[in-house]
Amino acid sequence: MGTFTLSSHAISNRTAARRSHSLRKGECPLFLAALLFLLLPACSSALHIVTDGSAKRLPPKNTRVAVWGLRPVVTNTVVVWLRDNGFTVMEPAELQQAFDKEHIRVSRSFEDERNAVRVAKQLGVALVIFTQSALGETVVSGMSSTSGAAPFPGSVPTTFSSASVAIRGVEVMSGELVFSATAKYPQQLTPAGPGTLATLACQALETAWGLNVPGEQALSPDDGC
Repeated sequence: MGTFTLSSHAISNRTAARRSHSLRKGECPLFLAALLFLLLPACSSALHIVTDGSAKRLPPKNTRVAVWGLRPVVTNTVVVWLRDNGFTVMEPAELQQAFDKEHIRVSRSFEDERNAVRVAKQLGVALVIFTQSALGETVVSGMSSTSGAAPFPGSVPTTFSSASVAIRGVEVMSGELVFSATAKYPQQLTPAGPGTLATLACQALETAWGLNVPGEQALSPDDGC
């Protein structure tokens, strides 16, 4: 029986064909992975927030208002929004001096808030807006939450950010809560920072004033008040 021998040229062609076939088989997954990588930043750039709020009554324009809270980025945002919408806002430094004389500090204590309203009344303020805010991070390492097992091989810790802003408007003469609103940034991959808090403060105000419908909405990073 005769033997059949492939020439080196034929072997080279068959090897090249196999490699080409292997590449074609992997083209789709590689292409999809690259496309997903490119799209992820665009998808995560939207700020998905949830708002809620209501108002018994809102102050008329030119009302003298004081803003109080722990984070300057939030209080300053509220001050700018109020001024842009026709309200007279007491300078935070002036309010701070008055509170310092009365030894009032910012806290979640209702007693401190009553004292703040009392001092604001002495300064001719008709409405005090109290602000609260929070920033948080949760790191997920891939570890099982039930078994406590070690992370999967090759797993990368993922950080989820969250933020929230709450505002409450208290009428000085009556001491009544006349409006309140919250804006929350649920846990997402997009990092939350001072800019997020400023956006949430704006959205909380616009929800309280009825300019936003309460619920979930997606904002671009450039969306402001």
